[in-house]
Amino acid sequence: MIIDKTEINRILVITLSNVGDIILTTPVISVLTKEFPDARMDVMVGPQGREIFEKDPSIFKVIIYDKHMPMSEKARLQMKLKKLRYDLVVDVRNTVFPLLIGPKYRTATIQKLPHHIIHSKKTHLYRLRSVGIDNLEEASYIHVTSDDEEYVDQLLKGYGISDPIAVINPGAKSHIKRWTAGGFAEVADRLMVECRASAVFTGAKEDEAVVSDIITRMKNKPYNLVEKTNIRQLASLIKRAKVLITNDSAPLHLGNAVGAKVVAIFGPTDPRKYGPTGEFDVVIKEKLSCAPCERAECSHNYECMRSISPDLVFDAAKMIIEGYE
Repeated sequence: MIIDKTEINRILVITLSNVGDIILTTPVISVLTKEFPDARMDVMVGPQGREIFEKDPSIFKVIIYDKHMPMSEKARLQMKLKKLRYDLVVDVRNTVFPLLIGPKYRTATIQKLPHHIIHSKKTHLYRLRSVGIDNLEEASYIHVTSDDEEYVDQLLKGYGISDPIAVINPGAKSHIKRWTAGGFAEVADRLMVECRASAVFTGAKEDEAVVSDIITRMKNKPYNLVEKTNIRQLASLIKRAKVLITNDSAPLHLGNAVGAKVVAIFGPTDPRKYGPTGEFDVVIKEKLSCAPCERAECSHNYECMRSISPDLVFDAAKMIIEGYE
């Protein structure tokens, strides 16, 4: 379908719910901003995505869609969207909303992807081909405000955190994607001693126990910034780090969005689909016949994560810290 760009004045992007998944859809917004610089662009996103877009100057309105809301509220949201008369709806979530609200143009619900389109970022971008947009090379991003930057400035000063900073994210939404507490503890200790780095642990409330377990195993005292930042502030913190060490989780994609150098630890998930994309990023994984399985449960005692050597993770982080001064 070829659209008449002169008819596009209002755009709705329907994106995803989890922070990492949302970040992987931001290249779509970058493309639309360049293709339609004068159009109003709204984003419909899950509750966790509000912080990502609420300060973004390219977004006119953030519309929150909670899949758990009552049907009556979903119906009211549908009517509200219909009244806004969008000219173009780009739906990366595969909802029924584009059909219900009747825009002039909408992306195709079903698309057959070429074999070379594997990474999630590229699959989202490829949807734009169905409305005649061929620019598929935009990077992920997150808009960080000056207030966010100032907050992180004061946070680092308050804790006495100095360069080089190694941000360590040991959490993940699924427990099977988490590397071992002992592995993280050994790597953090060695970074502090051998690289004189400030080891900074980050995470959300649900990561408190994971981080506490790691810290109790350490010989040195790292910095614990769990629940000290919102999403944009975390992105600002990661941007200042020499290296980000992380499981396959939202901070990995935040790191790519701000151009950080990432050491990503992968097990059951496929780095070809969800891995970091920076020039100096490193993926650590074991070559096992069962990995990546992309399953919610493991029948092999988490071998893909347990067998990853701390030496591999440390060596990759050290190379980044000391090799690109």
